[in-house]
Amino acid sequence: MDLGRIIDISMELNEKTVVWKEDDPPKLEPVARIPDAPVNFTWLHFGSHAGTHIDAPFYLYKDGWTTDQIPLERLMGRCQVLDLTGIEDTITAADLKDHEINREKVLLKTKNSYDLLIAYNPRHVVMDESAARYLVEQGVTTLGYDYQSFEREGRNDIHRIFLSKGITIIDNLRLKDAEQKEYHLICLPLKVTGIDGAPARAILIDEEEHG
Repeated sequence: MDLGRIIDISMELNEKTVVWKEDDPPKLEPVARIPDAPVNFTWLHFGSHAGTHIDAPFYLYKDGWTTDQIPLERLMGRCQVLDLTGIEDTITAADLKDHEINREKVLLKTKNSYDLLIAYNPRHVVMDESAARYLVEQGVTTLGYDYQSFEREGRNDIHRIFLSKGITIIDNLRLKDAEQKEYHLICLPLKVTGIDGAPARAILIDEEEHG
């Protein structure tokens, strides 16, 4: 089966993964290693919002969907990537109105995708409330972003706009190799039950490129 070109848009998850500045970095503990043991076995320690991950409404709302309750069709299917790499600081509704939004699944590519991810960048590109409300008005149901958050300093105002409407959020995407066009998105979080977020592997399939 020829799927076309596959673009991995996930962060690497290891002990060097950049996380929110107040979180502990991931730890991959080598519990057993060949030849001293019959197998290689690793114990994983990291937060539910480390690396590329899904934010569920339960993150901010106690009665909202947990990550295992998000319908899988929210995380698979046609999506569009919007190229916002010309924005230096804050995405506004005016910036988004320069693009025709015609899919329910939208991924926002910014300068964040080119960050070398050596350390947390407190000046990463963000969005304002006008942009968030515009995306809601356009009927977006799944929104992907290329940093830990849409906002700075640990605020959750933008998250509340999205999660209060049940919009599925994918954080920490790496969209450097994606163009502004439509793709087929597959982003499946670990089926950890009853929690606020879960790491995910996200890919884009460019169905225009076969063979």
